Amino acid sequence: MLSSYCLSLLDGYGGRPLGQGRERAAELRAQGLVPASLLTEVQRSLALLLAPFAPYLSHELWEMLGEKGSIFRVAWPKYNAALAKEEEIEIPVQINGKLRARVVVPAGAEDAAVLTAALADDKVKSAIAGKQIAKKIVVPGKLVSIVVK
Repeated sequence: MLSSYCLSLLDGYGGRPLGQGRERAAELRAQGLVPASLLTEVQRSLALLLAPFAPYLSHELWEMLGEKGSIFRVAWPKYNAALAKEEEIEIPVQINGKLRARVVVPAGAEDAAVLTAALADDKVKSAIAGKQIAKKIVVPGKLVSIVVK
């Protein structure tokens, strides 16, 4: 149900009024599928995060949520860095300076493991087939570059 709520908010841009998302939130609360406090906190945080980019819209949303005063006088939402940390990252693989593939590796993986994953990729294998590898460069967490002759 929460996924359908998110979808209904996104669909609001496709011609349906955005107010429908608010109605959908009320439905979820009424059905007891999502605690009202959680939904309210998510909506409040979303309005705060939107404020620097769309000040007038976020102010309207702020008032629709029943909040008083200026949205710009409220503290930024708190977050947990441990929960926001990604477990896997996508590393681009270049061959002779051209992007040939992207590999997904665990965050913080050793350079050797990243290079092994890059060399195991089918697109990379076909690009280096029959060629001699002159240099292998791994920029930790950013890029793998392979120079072939």
